[in-house]
Amino acid sequence: MTLVSSTMNNKNCFDFLRFFFAANILLAHISELSQNKSLYFLSNFSNAIIGIKGFFIISGFLVAKSYANTSSLKTYFIKRAKRILPAYVVVILLSVFVFAYFSTYSFSEYFSASATYKYLGWNLIFMNFMQPCLPGLFENNLICAVNGALWTLKIEEGFYLILPLIFYVIRKTKKISLVLISLYVLSLLYWFVMDYFNKPVLAKQLPGYLSYFVTGIFLFLNFEFIMLHKIKLFFLSILFLGAYYLSVPYANLFYPAAFGTIVIIFAYNFRWFNNFGKYGDFTYGLYIYHFPVIQLFRQYNLFEKYNPFIMGAAVILVSLLFAVLSWFIVEKRFLDRFKENKAIQIPAV
Repeated sequence: MTLVSSTMNNKNCFDFLRFFFAANILLAHISELSQNKSLYFLSNFSNAIIGIKGFFIISGFLVAKSYANTSSLKTYFIKRAKRILPAYVVVILLSVFVFAYFSTYSFSEYFSASATYKYLGWNLIFMNFMQPCLPGLFENNLICAVNGALWTLKIEEGFYLILPLIFYVIRKTKKISLVLISLYVLSLLYWFVMDYFNKPVLAKQLPGYLSYFVTGIFLFLNFEFIMLHKIKLFFLSILFLGAYYLSVPYANLFYPAAFGTIVIIFAYNFRWFNNFGKYGDFTYGLYIYHFPVIQLFRQYNLFEKYNPFIMGAAVILVSLLFAVLSWFIVEKRFLDRFKENKAIQIPAV
């Protein structure tokens, strides 16, 4: 038995990476949701799905680290809830009440419509797909969803719930690699089956992205080995990614592992980004607020009425403003000031 997290260097640039992935998603959504041809070029160097995959890898690594350094299961769940729920509840409530001013419905029609309360209820329990739209909003947009980015959060919550079970099985079997590789393979199998039957929405649900989350867990539990062989593993991962983008057969089987390895090695070896988050962690706020901001700009045809590049920049600035406010007014006050140092013991690889 060893304390896997005991020798891990806490200096990293995860704050930068998370912000980078969130910005990548933001630009991809501006390109798509603005429906302005002048902004389509943003899709050439931004991809929302890649950003989401990056988030899930980092989440697997950091949540596993948090669990391993948390003294009890209760404390673990409280910490997870404090990080996700406060800002999430606020963005849902704000969406319902603030967007009443922008709806084509009158106040009385808006607040008497069943869709308003369905949106509030389903979204508060993370079932965004059940009622993604509010009455009288974004009806002429590409999609009517108020906040299409929130679907990933129920996946994230699912990951938080199953992680203690994964660690329990690892302790019982003492077979880290077997447990995690099995989950990795089952996740990919689920994805390929859903893709074969042309079910992209189902493919994105919890099992589909589990391969990225367990990649993060695996990299955490094998951290010393990864860092010891980081140069070889980095270039090997680049090779696998190249094979994937060149459509080499079966290369997609190794994509999550290769992408995850690159992300974690980057996090601990690009020190000039280590202080990126010293003024605050604005990533979560940027992620949960950018989508409705773009939708609102699109509803009033601002990308067409005015210079689309200026409007795109305005979307970024407004989204950043909400992200900063979310951090200082909501998120920061719910986070624990001091982290526990007592680690849970897990079997060595």
